[in-house]
Amino acid sequence: MLRRLDRLLRFLLTFLVGLFTVSVFLQVLIRFVFKYPLPWTEEVSRIAFVYTIFLGATIAVREKAHLNVDFLLVVLPPRLARAITLIGTALVAGFLFFVTWQGIEFVRRTGVQVTPVMQIPFRYLYLIIPSCGGLMLFYLILGAVDEWRTKANR
Repeated sequence: MLRRLDRLLRFLLTFLVGLFTVSVFLQVLIRFVFKYPLPWTEEVSRIAFVYTIFLGATIAVREKAHLNVDFLLVVLPPRLARAITLIGTALVAGFLFFVTWQGIEFVRRTGVQVTPVMQIPFRYLYLIIPSCGGLMLFYLILGAVDEWRTKANR
């Protein structure tokens, strides 16, 4: 189940990067070669870019690929370093919970607005915030439990 979710996220990320690239290319080509702007390409590229950022951040949490400054942790005693790591993970989890919760509230409040050109309700566009916030929180908890078990067995 988890592998399918990982593959789905990677597929969506790849698709969105391609969509972003094609829409920006079309926008530049049509605007400068034919002197006629395509209004929908700007909206598509903006939406694809934002979705790419959120999906990429989710995958980075899954792979533990976010930046981690650990110069202090390597010189501390292992138990203290582990406690500090746990506190840091709890703070990030609290932040992700807040992002998810506020994202849900934000989606609720923006239900009637639509995009100017394609007339897509903003509610559907903003769903990326709570959904990726929740997925990042899920992956963070999975990673923390896995790390805790691995270090406990040593």
